[in-house]
Amino acid sequence: MKLHGSTIRLFQRAVACWVLLFTVSAYGGPDRLLLMCAAPSWDTHAGYLNPTRWLSLLHGAERVWSVGIAACVLVLLCVHDLVRTPRWWSALGVWLLYTNLMHQAWLGGSGGQQLMANVLFWNILLALGSPVEKLGGVLRHMAFWVIRLQLLLAYFATGLHKLMGTHWPEGHALGIVASDPAFGPAWMLHLPWLAMLLTWSVLLFQLSFPVAIWFSRTRVPWMVFGILFHLGTALWMDIPEMALAFIACYAIWLDPRTIAEMKPLRWLARSPSTAADAELAA
Repeated sequence: MKLHGSTIRLFQRAVACWVLLFTVSAYGGPDRLLLMCAAPSWDTHAGYLNPTRWLSLLHGAERVWSVGIAACVLVLLCVHDLVRTPRWWSALGVWLLYTNLMHQAWLGGSGGQQLMANVLFWNILLALGSPVEKLGGVLRHMAFWVIRLQLLLAYFATGLHKLMGTHWPEGHALGIVASDPAFGPAWMLHLPWLAMLLTWSVLLFQLSFPVAIWFSRTRVPWMVFGILFHLGTALWMDIPEMALAFIACYAIWLDPRTIAEMKPLRWLARSPSTAADAELAA
């Protein structure tokens, strides 16, 4: 399958935007930064490929400054990838800094953060450059499909896990969540049929998404439902980083024709490397 520059560029910009917003929100204030740095040592969770491993040896103000500098470099790299076409070195830097800073507060992580850590790794190969060279083309195609399939696997595994339980198949899951004062909304308790309908809709969406995404007639409607679902969880469950991570990854499944039909997406997908798609977008 031919790799379309507009699809890749839109995906790279969406991912860079997510990392930028996540980093600024997580490390934007001194109190938040101190809380992140006070997390348990993450040596055993970050693995050996960890250029900032020395942070665990620092304490107090030194550690705060070190994490702050790493976050600033990450922000600069994200801005670079938003303005200019990402290169392998900038993609590598984003992945290394993001994953290591994420492990600073691994106890507070979410599935969205893990998903983004995965796709950022494969984005390194996606940013290798022109696929003219045989090896570079093979690696880019592999990365492209791994990222695509990673999104589908996340949905299918989540839906299958829910299907194996009892609350989701019986339609009681969202009603149980609504009964929790920390989440709500309490009014849903008076509409059990609505809670049941929404529960089954979410379950059906997650199980059918890996199939519907392959067909042009169902791709966009399922994405629209997914965007509404994730925005709902962002407001309802207070997990905006997870919701926006999945939405950002939707870009890898948009074909150039769909991008060309939507002016905001067409503008975000423009770059010097997408000249091959310019005629279709015009």
